[in-house]
Amino acid sequence: MRVSRRTLFGAAAAAGAGTLAATVPAPRAARAGELDAPFVPGTAPHLLQAEQLVQYQRLIAAGYLTDGLAGHWPLGGDGSDRSGLGRTLAVGPGASWTTLRAGGELSLDGSSGATAPAVLDTAGSFTVSAWVRLASLSATYTAVSQDSPTATRFLLQYDPALGWAFKVRSADEREKASAVATTPAAAGTWVHLAGVSHEGTLSLYVDGVLEGSTRTALAWRADRTFHIGQATWEGTTVNRWKGAIADVRAYQRALTADEIALVAGRTARSANHYETAAPADVRWGSPADLTSWRSRARCASFITAVLRHTYPWATDEYFRTHFGDHSPEAADYRKGFETQPGPRMRRITRVADLQPGDLIAVDYAGTDPANTGHIVMVRRLKGVHTGSLTFPGETQHAVEIIDCTSDPHGVYGLATYAPYPDTRMIDDATVLTGTGIGHMMFYASDATGAFSRYRWSVNTGAAKTYTTAARPISAARIL
Repeated sequence: MRVSRRTLFGAAAAAGAGTLAATVPAPRAARAGELDAPFVPGTAPHLLQAEQLVQYQRLIAAGYLTDGLAGHWPLGGDGSDRSGLGRTLAVGPGASWTTLRAGGELSLDGSSGATAPAVLDTAGSFTVSAWVRLASLSATYTAVSQDSPTATRFLLQYDPALGWAFKVRSADEREKASAVATTPAAAGTWVHLAGVSHEGTLSLYVDGVLEGSTRTALAWRADRTFHIGQATWEGTTVNRWKGAIADVRAYQRALTADEIALVAGRTARSANHYETAAPADVRWGSPADLTSWRSRARCASFITAVLRHTYPWATDEYFRTHFGDHSPEAADYRKGFETQPGPRMRRITRVADLQPGDLIAVDYAGTDPANTGHIVMVRRLKGVHTGSLTFPGETQHAVEIIDCTSDPHGVYGLATYAPYPDTRMIDDATVLTGTGIGHMMFYASDATGAFSRYRWSVNTGAAKTYTTAARPISAARIL
């Protein structure tokens, strides 16, 4: 999503007790979607629980892993080191800060890279990783390396003759060994690379999967310069990167396959998923084990799981009595909110009256054979929006929401998306499903203040903007 990409976000707090800030790492570790939206304090215990679960999913998406971390450069606008060790990068003149990916990256034109004093003891076990994007396949380009005054000790790179490779060289540059990937490289595509050197074995992982390994006796200490976007040959800088690099990490140990899957964002797709083929699996886990936090559900089953986790009264009997089923669908919630939400909830009719923790349910009225509707939890009201798709006699409200969805709320990279992002959007081609924080647009009648229509995001066009006559909307507040 870097403890900046996708940085992100312990123990499940008792309902209504404590604060999220006391149990969660600094939010700047969140980069999955890189949403600048800290937790909004409030009195709704279920919002606290939903927030906690979502922020742990953001931590997983960011690949939060600090054990053995020797350096971590998210490259989201500066060369700062997030490891806490102060190894700030010096960035060359051919570099620029861009936002092709959530959180940003360092784009390089092939004329320079970024450097720091030596980070790793290359005589021991180590791991280096980076998100990379090539602009060209015409030459050899090195993403991460560390050198002596004359030679590079290791190279995480693209080689036209080999493809993706993790190499080591001898100090005299006469020998080398290479672990080579099977996945072909492609220009213009983000790829996660991780190279591991451990007890004579080199291993190369592509997008969190082991693709190549080789044995080598080469082991020596290069202690001059750590490079991003270049390498050294016979004392001269070579292999300058053309493209973009993000979230570079160095660990003074060999990461396991499971840890690399976490760092690469692969684990996130299992831990957080819009689930249609199996029963909901929503768990508040242990701060010591990120992967014990799971959210595999649909929109309604996620909301039901949050309520069950938070309140003793949220039982099978309660849901059957007031919503017609022990596990209500979104349309069941919508009808229940409008008719009789029971003694634990109160209907909210005016959009402007919404508060953090309120639930909004949309009923598709039988128009979608795969879904009865959608339900979200209000995180905060972001204000009146007048920049696009206004309708006479109606006021459009931007509402920040927590939900579980198969389709994030927005289109990454558009100017209209920037003020109303979604944590599940990684770039213009990569999204996560499941729980997250996003924005929907709800309209109110100027005459009554009641819901009049909605659209899925600030980017949604008129064709997917629905009136309440076509898709009824109801909201409720938990008392």
